Amino acid sequence: MATLFARIRGLVVAQAHETVDRVEDPQIMSHQLVRDLTTELAAANRGLVAALGAERQLQRSRERMGKEAGDWESSAETLLRKGEEGLAREALERAVSLRQGASALAQPLERAGRTVERLRSQVGRLRTELCRVRQRVAVIDVHQAAAQALRGAGAADDAYTRALDRAQELDRYERKAETGECEAEAAGELLDEQDRLERNVARLGADAAVDEAMAALRSKLAAQAAQPAAGSADPAPNQEKPS
Repeated sequence: MATLFARIRGLVVAQAHETVDRVEDPQIMSHQLVRDLTTELAAANRGLVAALGAERQLQRSRERMGKEAGDWESSAETLLRKGEEGLAREALERAVSLRQGASALAQPLERAGRTVERLRSQVGRLRTELCRVRQRVAVIDVHQAAAQALRGAGAADDAYTRALDRAQELDRYERKAETGECEAEAAGELLDEQDRLERNVARLGADAAVDEAMAALRSKLAAQAAQPAAGSADPAPNQEKPS
């Protein structure tokens, strides 16, 4: 069962990767990467500015505390010369406290310096990476434009091929139409020949019938012509003989 679940999970992940690969556009994703790096560089710059501000604030606080400590030490010396030992002591206490405070700022100031250097290095690397990515994105744009041009050329080739196919199809139609026309012409000639043959046969039949009718008519006329001659040779049976 665990194997089945693992296979199902692998199938889902593979289909998800395939879907993302189909949708993912190199040009769009590369420009988004430039935007992300630009945002990260801006955030790093803001962090560097904040770290520099903190470092300078610590430095100024340390310098101010050292200066105030020196002023209290001068005041303590002046008061002690005047015999104001109690006031001089209080002034020295202020000076010592300020010196201690300034010394306590040494470690935070050192950490702030390291942070500033680290952030400077990060900002420098991000700037270098951003420049490199922009150069690569420019190359991707060129490749993408070339791919689009090739796709356009491929579409033109397809259109040209389709045009040639249509021309060949028209040639085939033309040949077919020409063949049909020739066949119709041949069929017409055959019909004409058959009509002439039938007319000739009919004419020959008609001529034979006319010849036959002519012969019959001649026989009839000959028979009619022979009958009066035969009648004149034989006397009529009822005719009386002369006395």
